[in-house]
Amino acid sequence: MDQMIAVQVQVPAEWMSALKDQATFMEILSLGMEEYRAQRALALYQQGVGSLGYVADLVGVSKRVLMENARRRGVLPRYDERFVEQDLQR
Repeated sequence: MDQMIAVQVQVPAEWMSALKDQATFMEILSLGMEEYRAQRALALYQQGVGSLGYVADLVGVSKRVLMENARRRGVLPRYDERFVEQDLQR
């Protein structure tokens, strides 16, 4: 994280009762963002946008993490000559 910005968000009071400090809140946001990126990358992969490696790079998630998420969700790898070319060009 190179740069930080301030964001104001309204959330239910019950959510905040479990958050004792800023570090906990930042960890929750980070985990949520990682999950969002993985879901977005898998959606792009299933739409045929590119290989797992390509969409992982596109959304900013590691290929290893994306492969683990794909396996957990039952997303099977597709082998396409076009995807192989994309990976080789990187």
